[in-house]
This record gives sequence, C-alpha cells and structure tokens, in this order.
Amino acid sequence: MMTTEQKLLCAIAHLGWMVALPILAPLVILVLTNDSFVKNQAKEALIFQIGVAVLSFAFAVLSILLIGIPLLLVLLVGALIFPIIAVVKSCDGVDYSYPVTGSIARKF
Repeated sequence: MMTTEQKLLCAIAHLGWMVALPILAPLVILVLTNDSFVKNQAKEALIFQIGVAVLSFAFAVLSILLIGIPLLLVLLVGALIFPIIAVVKSCDGVDYSYPVTGSIARKF
C-alpha cells in the first residue's frame, strides 16, 4: 500500500510540466527522496521530459520545412496523455514505464 506522500511525489514528478517545471520537478524529487519507488518514477518522468524537450526543439527546426508541424502536434498529444497515464498507474502502485523512453530510464 502506497502512502499519500509517495502518491503526491509521483504525481508531482510526472505532472511537473503543468506548472512549467518539466525537468526541474522530477530532478528535485529524484535528489531529495529516499524511497526507491518514487525515485524510479521520478527518473522515468525526467528522462521522458528531456526526450520531449529535445524532440520539441528538433521538430520546431523542421517546422521551417513544414514537416515539423504535424510532428509537433503528435508530440504534444503524447506529452499530454502519457504523463496522465503515468500518474494514474503510479498512484495505483504500478511501476509505470513510458513506452519510448522507459527502456532508457531502466538502464540507469
């Protein structure tokens, strides 16, 4: 059974982008917490948000060629949906892993 503090820290890590702290929120939680489950979820959120930031920059550059605009829209939908799924799963006690960046996060 997860405590309320664990659920809150997982939610803050995954939904840090809602308060304009997409990379800082999971990084602070990763450094400050001692709980392995919360650390793992913060690491997942951090790697995902770094990936979103890098892809956003690349797709913004590709927008000059007009191919980046639909790619940005797809990225936006994924960046909205996957963290919400992660919060729901992690609050249920499931060790959630993002579809694309999850394998990278598990290696570190």
